[in-house]
Amino acid sequence: MKGSILSLIAISTLGLMTFPALADNANVQTSGQVNTQVGDRNSSSQDTSQSNLNSRRGPSGENTGSAQDSYQDSYQEGFGNRNEQDTVQRNVDRRHR
Repeated sequence: MKGSILSLIAISTLGLMTFPALADNANVQTSGQVNTQVGDRNSSSQDTSQSNLNSRRGPSGENTGSAQDSYQDSYQEGFGNRNEQDTVQRNVDRRHR
């Protein structure tokens, strides 16, 4: 009895090992900008545009993750300085069956 139980456990363990692992996908986009203006009547413009399109076919168990990060910093010392900062981030996830 013990031998047949051990055999069943060993066979089921080997059977589980043959299943392919589902891979997860990750998309990471990072942008960093620093602006320092010292003096008078300086002008600066900072733009960041990040786009991500996930288009997948296949099993619905597949995981896809997206991270978009933008960091903009401005230091101004003086008079009449101008700084403009813009960030546009787009993320589209499409699943085809």
